[in-house]
Amino acid sequence: MSTVDRLVNEIKNLLAEGAVSYDSASKPSDVYEGFIFSLIVATASRHGATVTYEDIYGAKASSLVFRTGPGHLYSNSQPFTHAVIEFDGAPALEVHLGVYVTGSSGVLHECDVLVLPAEEAALSRAQGIAPRGSQSVLIVECKYYVSNLGIGLARNFEGLRADIRTQDELFVANTRSSSIVRYLDARKRGFEPDVVPNSPQAGYLQAEIRKTFKSYLSKHAPSTVI
Repeated sequence: MSTVDRLVNEIKNLLAEGAVSYDSASKPSDVYEGFIFSLIVATASRHGATVTYEDIYGAKASSLVFRTGPGHLYSNSQPFTHAVIEFDGAPALEVHLGVYVTGSSGVLHECDVLVLPAEEAALSRAQGIAPRGSQSVLIVECKYYVSNLGIGLARNFEGLRADIRTQDELFVANTRSSSIVRYLDARKRGFEPDVVPNSPQAGYLQAEIRKTFKSYLSKHAPSTVI
């Protein structure tokens, strides 16, 4: 089975949904982002959240259509799917793939996977503006490489983080790099290497995602325990 097929199968298992827009011809890097999206959704569901899938119009998605290139959250060029996560007593969250946010400098930044309050996402759709990075709950930078990860990727991530100033951010890859480990560890940034389907590292990533949800709930629904 090819790498893409393994990723697609794991996405379907994690989301427990029917059709997804990825197939054997999809780029591994695109499907990898969908895999990380799926791990976030599955983590929320495992810890008691209600998860639904909607398109740009707020209609329930019967098949899941994922972005394969950067775009605006409010774009209606295709009925792209996002997940809606609802924990008891807390404002709803949304999970998006490949959308832009506005940094503190006013510059737009692409987020491979973005978790943000549903209220902020609704404002983006209503006003046709990119959501504010500072209002985001989690941003995940996803890297799928068959070659070595260059240190420039970590430096770019550090620049992204500095301008967006979100609640939490993670750098996730299917492989590892000792230079990136040292660079991000020295700055106390979240880095999860070797994250692939059915790996211990995928479980480690889900543990980090759970921490993010716990932090969000401590602010908005402290009586909700996960």
